[in-house]
Amino acid sequence: MPKTVEEFEYPSKVTLGGVLKGLWRTSKLDTAFHSTMAILLVTGLLIDVVGVVLGGALAPIRQILHGYLGVLWVILFPIYLIKILATKKMRMLMTTTNYVDFLLYLILLVTGVTISSANQIWVDNIPWLTSALSDLRPLAPAIHTVTTYLFLLVSILFPGGFLHGIATTYLVSMKKEDNTE
Repeated sequence: MPKTVEEFEYPSKVTLGGVLKGLWRTSKLDTAFHSTMAILLVTGLLIDVVGVVLGGALAPIRQILHGYLGVLWVILFPIYLIKILATKKMRMLMTTTNYVDFLLYLILLVTGVTISSANQIWVDNIPWLTSALSDLRPLAPAIHTVTTYLFLLVSILFPGGFLHGIATTYLVSMKKEDNTE
C-alpha cells in the first residue's frame, strides 16, 4: 500500500511559539544556544547602532543582557559544538557556511571574554586570564564588532544562520489570509 504524503500549506500555520515549543522538546541545548545567540546579536547591534546616541543609558543592556547572557553563551557554545561534532546526523546537516559561522563564533567568544576580562570579577577570580589577554584587550572591541558584521554578511550572502533566522521569522509571522468569498 503506497504511503500518502500530506500536502503542505503556504504560508504554514506554524507560530513562533510552536517553533520554540518543538525546538524545546527536541533539544533544550539547541533552544538555549540559538535563543541566546539571537538575543546577543540583537543586543550587540543595539549597543553598536544606538549606543552612540544613548551612551550610558544602555548600560543595563550592555552589562546584563549582553554581558551575562554572553557568559551563558560562552558555556553553551563548546557544549553545542561537541554535540554537533559527536552526532553524525547533525554533522551531515552542516554546510560550509555553518562551519564558517562556528569559526566566527569562536572569534566572538575570545574577543568577548577579552573585553569582559577587565571587569573586577575576572580580575579578582581569574587574574591569570586577565593578564594573558591584556595585549589583545585594546583591539578586542573592534575585532568583536567587525566579526559580528562579518557574521551577518556571511549569513546573508550564503545560506547561513541570519538569513535562515529571518526567513523562519517571516514565515512564522505571516498570518493565513482568509480566502473565503
